[in-house]
Amino acid sequence: MTPWPLSVAFPLAVVASIAIVLLFDVLSAMAAARHPGFPYRKLWPVQLVLYIVIGFCAMFALLDLRRVEAVGAITGFVEWTLGWAIVWRIGPGRVESATPGRIAVVVLSMTAFGFGFALLGAVVFNVVVTLMLRAHG
Repeated sequence: MTPWPLSVAFPLAVVASIAIVLLFDVLSAMAAARHPGFPYRKLWPVQLVLYIVIGFCAMFALLDLRRVEAVGAITGFVEWTLGWAIVWRIGPGRVESATPGRIAVVVLSMTAFGFGFALLGAVVFNVVVTLMLRAHG
């Protein structure tokens, strides 16, 4: 049983996750475009943590692992299609040797990345809840 109806919670979780990830992409790309020394390519740990947080929050809202996995995969897919297009337009996402095949591999890989790290966030949520329940007897 979730705190909200799934007809509301699932789309809200997807939209919020996409908004957070795209905002991160745009802000980091703008910082890199304005400041050439900005360590844009070293921001991947932040992105990893974002997906774990997304999975944690989605599990809190949805209480359904399959839906959390879907939130992560959808967010990963949108980030590496729309997000990459936006970042490419701003500047730091440009890859000179990008072919349709290479782009497809990256999109599929990063969709799996979103799936996997959202799943990890859901596992962290379950561990935290289990520890909290044990602490209260």
